[in-house]
Amino acid sequence: MPTPHIASGQLESIAQGALRSLFESNGWKVAEAAQADRVPDFVLSDRKGKTYHAVLKVSKEGRSDRITPLFAQALLEARAHAQKSHRPAVIFWVEEATPSLLKRLQSFHLEYGNHEPFALIGAHGPLYANFPGLAMDWDSPNQVWMKVQFPLHAPPALVFSDSAQWMLKLLLASDLKRDGLINAPVSRYRSATELAHAANVSVMTATRLINALKAQDFIETAHTLHLVQRRRLAQQWKAVYHKTPVSVPMKFMTPAAPEAQLEKLLRKEPVVLGLFAAAHELGVGHVHGTVPTVFVMDLAQAQHFRGIRRALEGEQPDVVFQQHAFPRSMGQGAVMIGHRRVTDIFQTWLDVSSLPTRGAEQAEELENGVLAGVIGENT
Repeated sequence: MPTPHIASGQLESIAQGALRSLFESNGWKVAEAAQADRVPDFVLSDRKGKTYHAVLKVSKEGRSDRITPLFAQALLEARAHAQKSHRPAVIFWVEEATPSLLKRLQSFHLEYGNHEPFALIGAHGPLYANFPGLAMDWDSPNQVWMKVQFPLHAPPALVFSDSAQWMLKLLLASDLKRDGLINAPVSRYRSATELAHAANVSVMTATRLINALKAQDFIETAHTLHLVQRRRLAQQWKAVYHKTPVSVPMKFMTPAAPEAQLEKLLRKEPVVLGLFAAAHELGVGHVHGTVPTVFVMDLAQAQHFRGIRRALEGEQPDVVFQQHAFPRSMGQGAVMIGHRRVTDIFQTWLDVSSLPTRGAEQAEELENGVLAGVIGENT
């Protein structure tokens, strides 16, 4: 049955909420992948750690002659965007779904698919899902699966996606008392539209973040968008960084001083200096004597950079390579100091916070120092 009270502009937001409800209510983790100016993709993780890169498509009409080409497009996009560690998957939210549409999609997928999981969600709930560990079916034209309810106006969850973190940095940047700590405009934003333009994301993505911040009383919107209760917000934000990325110790091949070789690497390759080394470059270093960490776009590819090799077991590394979990926010905020591209002050604070003793020490130093009044004490 159609639901005419849902405005077309709300469909994407409702579809994303329905997707989250379906999987999170069954114990899955849902993370938004970083895309701008379109309905975002999602990374779905089941309880066993299996992950899927899901492309979400939204349609008001359930005509199979229109949905089938869209389904084919979704399959191609999911295959193209899925990383080696993810399986491609497709999620469809169709307001006016019918049993015949589901049968058409199943037939098409059987003929042209490659066993990619997919799900179909209607305006009143999930109709079909075929994922390992999560399966449901629309048994008859008169029976709709109602295991999961989707309140149309439920407040969105605060998700610290790559795009959301970049927008949070933009909202905080104007409160920094020193220049050169982040590559971001010093500006106050009056609306989600202004924030979306500055962040280069869709207005819908920015609106979703603002609504989620409102739901937890993290933002005031009377005159400009102003973050409040920042200490509590900081704790939730840092919690996203509880897991340290995979590290690969590396060794420079030439006998020249490691510092000179690091300088050459930072000039030549698209990498960003991070963690304690970044804190020192920003003038807020507190921990000394650590091997510098460099964030790379592709860890496998970076190990083949010229002039460097993987360190042997027991060999003291000259530098450590890591692939960042949030490359967009990390890369866009990075600042140039001389010829060195280093993580911004917020990213440095977040990254070190996940490390054992010395990282927590450095994070606390930042919260009570340069970030006091911004995200730490006195906020």
